[in-house]
Amino acid sequence: MIRRIPALLAGAVGLLSPLAAPAQALRLDRMAAVADSAAEVLMADTHMPGMSVAVARNGEVVFTRGYGMADVEMGVRAAPETVYGITSISKQFTAAMVLRLVEDGRIALDDSITKHLPDYPAQGRLVTIRHLLNHTSGINPMRGSSAVQDPQWFRRDMTYAEMVEQFGRQPFDFEPGEKHAYNNFAYYLLGEIVGRVAGTSYAARVDVEMRVLGLPGTVFCDDRRIVPGRAESYEYGGGALTNARHVSMHVFGGSGALCSTVGDLVRWSHLLFGGEVVSSASLERMLAKTVLAAGDTVDYGFGVYLEELGGRRKVFHGGTNPWGSYLAHYPEQGLTIAVLTNLAGARDAAAEMEEALARAAFGMARADLPVTAEDIVRYEGTYTLQLGERTLDVRVFGEGGRLKSQATGQGVIRLRHEGGHTFVAAGDDDLRLVFTMEGGSAT
Repeated sequence: MIRRIPALLAGAVGLLSPLAAPAQALRLDRMAAVADSAAEVLMADTHMPGMSVAVARNGEVVFTRGYGMADVEMGVRAAPETVYGITSISKQFTAAMVLRLVEDGRIALDDSITKHLPDYPAQGRLVTIRHLLNHTSGINPMRGSSAVQDPQWFRRDMTYAEMVEQFGRQPFDFEPGEKHAYNNFAYYLLGEIVGRVAGTSYAARVDVEMRVLGLPGTVFCDDRRIVPGRAESYEYGGGALTNARHVSMHVFGGSGALCSTVGDLVRWSHLLFGGEVVSSASLERMLAKTVLAAGDTVDYGFGVYLEELGGRRKVFHGGTNPWGSYLAHYPEQGLTIAVLTNLAGARDAAAEMEEALARAAFGMARADLPVTAEDIVRYEGTYTLQLGERTLDVRVFGEGGRLKSQATGQGVIRLRHEGGHTFVAAGDDDLRLVFTMEGGSAT
C-alpha cells in the first residue's frame, strides 16, 4: 500500500504538529483487554478467520495470543506459534540482507544494478542498489502494467528471465532518483541480487540467515514446501469465505515471499535495533529518510516507513494479499507490536489492531464513534482539494457501516469518527478531514 496520501493532504486539511511524547511508563497491563476487544470487532467486520498478535518490550514478549482459526477446514485454531505469510514486511529482511553484503564489501549501495545483473535492460539509465532499496528507481513497478497481458501471471512460478521480459523492458516511470513510488519489482530484483552475490538463491539465503539469527519460523514461503504450523489464507466476498487464490511466491521473491510468526517478528525487531543483524552504521542508513534529487524528503528508508504516533518515532511496514500483516517498532520506547492475519487484503485491519495496542501502551485516547447510515449518505461524494497549483480528487463513501476515503490512484483508508464532523484516518493521525455542513450535505 502506498502511504503518500497523508503527506499530500496535510497542507489542505490543516495538519496538526504532534507534541513531543512525554516520558512515562508503558501501560502494558492493558494489552490483553485491548487486544481481545479489538480482535472481536475487527474479525467480525472483515470476516477474518484468524489472527495472531505479539507485543514485546526490549525484546521480552509481554503479551501474545491467537484468535479464530488458522485452518477453517481442519478446525485448527490460530496460536502465537502459527506461521503466516508476511508479504511486504519481507522487504526489511531483504534490505538487511543487502546491507550485510555491503558490510562484507561484496556490493555497494551506489553500485549500478547491472554490475550484479549484467543482463538487466537498464535502458541507458544508472539505476543503483540504493534506488531499489528506497523505491526511487523509476523502473516499471509490477503494478497495473500494460506489460501484464495475462491476468493470471502472478500465479505462475515465473523465472527471472520471464520477469525481466515482462517488466524490465517497459518504459521507466521517471528518471532514477527523481521521485518515490512504491515498487515491488525493485525488491524482487534485490532478492535476485542477494542470491547471485551469495552464490545461491534468495530463498536458500533467507533460510541460512534466519537460522543463524535464531528465527526458526521465518522461511521462504513456497506453497509446495512443508511448513509446520502454517495457516491457510482466505478471501471474503459475495457473502462467503473461500480459500485465497494461489499467488506464486517466486514472482514476489525479495518483495514479499517470507513466512513468519508474531514471536519471530518481535524478536527480529529486537535483533535489528539491537545491532545484531546489521551494524549501527548500516541501521542508520536503513532508517534515514529518502532524499530525492530535488532535495525533497520521503518518510521511507530501506524497507521501512518512518513516521510518528503521538510524537513517538515509529518504524513500520504492512503487507497485503494473500495475507494481511503489520509490524511496528517504537525505538525510544523499545516497544514492538506484530499482527499477522490469514485474510487477503487485511492489512488495514492489522494496522488498526497495532494502533489500538500502541495507544493503550502509551495511554493515548482513541475515539472511534459510530456513524449512522443517514450520516454516511450526507458525507458521501467526491471532493477536490487544492494543493498549490495541483488538485487531488478524494472520493468519500460508506462501506460496511463505516466511512472510507480514496484519493485518485491511492488505496482505500477507513475514517475514524472523532465527533462532530471530524474524521481521522485509521492508522494515521496526521490525516484529518473536517466536513462543513450546508443544507444537510457536507462540503
